[in-house]
Amino acid sequence: MSSFQQDLNVLFQRDLNRLIENIEETSEEMLWEVPEGITNSIGVLTQHLIGNINHFVGEGLGDTGFERDREREFKNEPIPKEDLISDIQDLKRMLTKIHDDLEDGEIDADYPMEVPFEATTRGFLIHLYGHLNYHLGQINYLRRIMS
Repeated sequence: MSSFQQDLNVLFQRDLNRLIENIEETSEEMLWEVPEGITNSIGVLTQHLIGNINHFVGEGLGDTGFERDREREFKNEPIPKEDLISDIQDLKRMLTKIHDDLEDGEIDADYPMEVPFEATTRGFLIHLYGHLNYHLGQINYLRRIMS
């Protein structure tokens, strides 16, 4: 594993742990609450992150067989917080395995699946990390304003 992949995996792991901490600090009821003027709940944003990373990293780079249901990600149908946390833990393990398995040459190759813009694997992984942080900030903000 290249130093870039190690660094990126450390960052994904750190911020997925922060996601878990935010979920643990949020009541079951508040996970699915949508304050006035806000579009999505913490639970929906969490499901979206899990689906997005499983799709683009798990299936895209690891051929995991994951089938994304983006429409379901955005349904505000409550599931237990323990299930969300378990899904994030699974995601963390998958990310580490994929980073471990990526060959050095693959990181500079074109991203192997259709994505919204032309990118190398390195570039698209950076994009996905930014996407994680964007929604993590929203989740943290929502948790704090609803507490």
